[in-house]
Amino acid sequence: MATESTAALKPALEKTDGEDFTAHITQAQQDATLRKIDWHIMPWSAWLYLLNYLDRTNMGSVKIANLEAKTDVYTQLGINDNDWQLAISIFFVGYIVLEIPSNLMIQRVGPSKWLSRIIVSWGIVALCMGFVQNRAGLIVTRFMLGICEAGYGPGMIFYFSIWYSRKEYAIRFSLWYCSATLAGAFGGLLAYGISFMNGSGGLAGWRWIFIFEGIPSIICGVLTLFILPNYPHTSKWLTEVEKEWCEKRMESNAPSARKRNFDKAEFLAVMTDPHAYLYTAIYMSNNVALQALTFWLPTIIKNLGYASTTALLMTVPPWLTAWFVSLAVSWNCDRTQMRVAHVLSTEAAFLVSLIMFAAIQNSPGAGAAALYFACFIATSATSAFVPCVWAWRTSTTQGTTGNATATALMNALGNIGGVAGPFVFRSDWAPSYTKAFVIMACLSFTCIVLVKVEDEWAKREQCKHSHAHAGDAEAEGGKQ
Repeated sequence: MATESTAALKPALEKTDGEDFTAHITQAQQDATLRKIDWHIMPWSAWLYLLNYLDRTNMGSVKIANLEAKTDVYTQLGINDNDWQLAISIFFVGYIVLEIPSNLMIQRVGPSKWLSRIIVSWGIVALCMGFVQNRAGLIVTRFMLGICEAGYGPGMIFYFSIWYSRKEYAIRFSLWYCSATLAGAFGGLLAYGISFMNGSGGLAGWRWIFIFEGIPSIICGVLTLFILPNYPHTSKWLTEVEKEWCEKRMESNAPSARKRNFDKAEFLAVMTDPHAYLYTAIYMSNNVALQALTFWLPTIIKNLGYASTTALLMTVPPWLTAWFVSLAVSWNCDRTQMRVAHVLSTEAAFLVSLIMFAAIQNSPGAGAAALYFACFIATSATSAFVPCVWAWRTSTTQGTTGNATATALMNALGNIGGVAGPFVFRSDWAPSYTKAFVIMACLSFTCIVLVKVEDEWAKREQCKHSHAHAGDAEAEGGKQ
């Protein structure tokens, strides 16, 4: 009994890069502190990303809203598929250019202030999209939306790296990212309901979708300034002991909440690291297909033989299923710490779904059912892939500026896939889009190959480093 009591009171030991430190906090207190952090950060962060994804990807729902009533966006703005694809892809131009500068600003200004600015500005532009009158207005507002949203994704990735250790990262990232899959489900359901407002106030249903999905972002952006905590050491809801534990439990090469200045050496180390660009190529090769699928899924389902309003409802089950699958896969990724295996398996599942889309003929009955089932596999696989690949990437970064730069670089260049993705679905390939799915499958296969290349390359470098370190240790021992 005495031994058990002593063990219960013994402060927890945590390993950090080969060095032990003893935190003046029991294991039960550590768990309680982590739950407290989760409660203050995760629900609001997930809600914000849901709003972000609604505003960014509602173009898929808007495209087919009230199509049969001839009050759709194509008819009212006098645009075609090429104009629509340009409007979708131009979002990523400003988004890509400003990713790295934005992520360096979040380090200097502070997360709550900078993220609040981003959210309010994108909400205003999203609202304005409901009042565009022509092709030029649509394209300009989409470009501005990309500029305003730039830095939000990598900013949140950097933010989580400050609060959570690497072994805790994937499931938290997934909880945040999976709200995007809920946005896919909720967005279709919301668009279905809003489409019945067609003609209300003299506005078409597609305009109301933009308006109703823009207003919450403005309100929540202001609230973020007061709700989202900045750093452990500035959070009043943590005790001094809890603040100390939050910082000391982090790996030595993790971002520091106290380091606010730009580190040129860390920045240049990332920008000149070939691995950084290989990770980017991995993300980009997946992202082309992911972005194409996200924006065109309502159209894909509509082409299975459903009316536009029914197709909006039919997008809900695949995205809802993806939410559960992604959480389960991310939890297992954290439990096993087998990042590469999870990245490969999820991308392989995505490849299978793309082959199904390309090979199966759309016919009433079995063909349409099989293609709809492929929608479940595709959404689940891509939703699970993203948290796993980001958990893998952030486990390799060094320092505060290094982490901010690495995440922004991968997200920025990786989103070049967002520029190309919408153009994969050419109008002359409709309604089966077989060639589009073949292209996407080739990119998915390329992604798998690149993951294997990076994994083997990193293992060989680590092996060389270990041998060199062992040789230095032997030489040092010989001198003694």
